[in-house]
Amino acid sequence: MRTNQSVSVASAIVIGMIALNFPSTSYAQKWDDLEKALEGRELIMRPTMEGRRKVYLEVGESEVFALHRGNRLFPLRATEPVRIVDVDPERGHVEIELESSRLGRGRVDFYGSPPSASDFELWLDEIFEVITADAEFNPYVGNRESSTLHIRGANHLPEEISRVPFLGVEDALAVGYHRCGVCFVPTPDVSGYETERDLAMFSLQQVRSTYYLQVDIEDQERIASIGNRVLDNWPVPLKGYRYQFQVVDTDQINAFAVPTGYIFVTRGLLESLETDDEVEAILAHEIAHVESRHSYRLFRNQRNVSRWSGFAAALAGATDNEVDDVVTLMASLASNIFMAGHGRDREREADTYASFYLSHVGIGDAPLVTAFKKLKFSHDAYDPFGNGGGLFSTHPDISERLNRATFTATEVFPEGAVFNGLNKSGSLVATLRFDVQRLFGRELDVIATLSTTAELGEADNVNTLNVRVNGQRLELKERTAERVFPSDEVSAVFGNDSVTALIQTPVESVNLKLRNVDRWERAQLASAQTANQQ
Repeated sequence: MRTNQSVSVASAIVIGMIALNFPSTSYAQKWDDLEKALEGRELIMRPTMEGRRKVYLEVGESEVFALHRGNRLFPLRATEPVRIVDVDPERGHVEIELESSRLGRGRVDFYGSPPSASDFELWLDEIFEVITADAEFNPYVGNRESSTLHIRGANHLPEEISRVPFLGVEDALAVGYHRCGVCFVPTPDVSGYETERDLAMFSLQQVRSTYYLQVDIEDQERIASIGNRVLDNWPVPLKGYRYQFQVVDTDQINAFAVPTGYIFVTRGLLESLETDDEVEAILAHEIAHVESRHSYRLFRNQRNVSRWSGFAAALAGATDNEVDDVVTLMASLASNIFMAGHGRDREREADTYASFYLSHVGIGDAPLVTAFKKLKFSHDAYDPFGNGGGLFSTHPDISERLNRATFTATEVFPEGAVFNGLNKSGSLVATLRFDVQRLFGRELDVIATLSTTAELGEADNVNTLNVRVNGQRLELKERTAERVFPSDEVSAVFGNDSVTALIQTPVESVNLKLRNVDRWERAQLASAQTANQQ
């Protein structure tokens, strides 16, 4: 009986699929013939809906959805030509493997009862331009009764009579709609976010087992207000984390960041900071740790986690020993990172971004200097003889950081300091954006954001960067032993210890050896944000 039922289900899928403009309409056509007929079919893939892998389709009472798998064609910020290279029917769903000549392979699975031919055309139309052109496809649905805006792929859309279609979010907001809290949960457009979120979970468990939250509402409101002001004025594009700023009830003088946007300031530190400018300086430093993804990148560099799509995936597909290794490493990082800091180079990078922010808003480095003086005085209480003990024993030397904050010049780069790395066919592989430079004595540190597309192919090391300024070549060595992955974005610190001045004139050209990059060209300002679109 079960055999007959499964044959019936398979036959229904065959019948529905064959009718989609395929050569044969024979009900007896075998799956092998169907797969052969499907191979090579060309489609235009739609942009991703608000970063959602799972898209619900409205086809009656039964639940039907499409699921994006893999990472080469997800997420998409613009339409992309693809070709079907394989179709694999399974019980309850069909797997469609796709290939883009520019981005490589990806997969979309459709789940639900086998549809008719016409129904499956509608299913496909939600993911590809099969019936409706993208310019006429409305990705958002408003509920006129509640003035709530939903994404089209949600499973809780209003009744048809109450719907208002929208092409864009801003169109809906302009006429008084507000975002649905479920549909528009912020998901940063970064690689490995699931793993970073799992790392945050471990870290938060450690923080909450160590500290109690400060009950003073006024303190909590103050830190949140100042933190949001820093975010509103951040000098480079934010990655999209949902930040929370909290005060913990301890006399310790400290602040620390947990991955994905949790910033903690101790009551002792808040009581020692006399001005909002000093608080801004400290919060800017911690935000820099989050935006630069220092904790996640430390974890990624300590273990090859490119195979893990997240902790849950690791548990599902790894051996007991591998799972134990991942758990141990995550727990170790979680228990130590907020006490031990991120290491000399990462702390220096965060200090530079704090200085960058303070310069950007017209405050200058003075509050950073006074905040560091107070941290140093606190350190003296634990370690008056400088033997390296106490709370800050594993932090980079606070005296060095204070000295740098006092005697360092920080400046942005002249306009146009953005370069695209292209492969031999001219496709975009990476974008290098020069963010800020800092000169201490003869030590020049240059912080740049390196974004990659799937065209990178495999992870690669970031090495020496050569730039040409005023006709002269300047060699900048990568200070943080950085690795970059496909569809990734990292901040990299490059340095030279024998220069006498900041770079004051435009960078003429760059040369950075990176996998599949054939040449670097200056980018138009409008295209500077396109490298991490895929």
